[in-house]
Amino acid sequence: MNTYTSYTAYFEQIAIDFFGHTESEKHFYRKGLEEFLNGLSTDVRYPALLLGKYDFTMEEVGADNWMKNRNIAFIICDHVADQEDYSLGDNAADITEDLFNKIFNRIVADITEPRHDFLQWAKLGNIRATPVQNYADGNHGFFVTIDILSHHNTATV
Repeated sequence: MNTYTSYTAYFEQIAIDFFGHTESEKHFYRKGLEEFLNGLSTDVRYPALLLGKYDFTMEEVGADNWMKNRNIAFIICDHVADQEDYSLGDNAADITEDLFNKIFNRIVADITEPRHDFLQWAKLGNIRATPVQNYADGNHGFFVTIDILSHHNTATV
């Protein structure tokens, strides 16, 4: 069953696979855009994946067949020590865009051949990656939103 717990577990596994996240070397956080813009804590390891909470809508697609449309959000960020060095900013953009590409490709592969509960019977909707940066902490990256549509079982009450 695709639950909120399976959502966080899925993205934590992505952080392990692509960011080098471990219990002692944390690259995965459940912090949102507001905390990113207000400044992150000093324990962040870079690059980092910050998972936001999702919202969802329910859509009837005919004959009591329902889809749950989850709008997921996350930030991929890297640290730029010198805000005046635009080459470092460009490099951080390259690193975080490459990580987005890997995450996107993993999601597509996992939908094609479902290997995780969160993506079971899913398809992708709108996908958007918007550049973000926090000058106070020197963090640069992308705020990503993705619509993930999945069948909803109405047979259980």
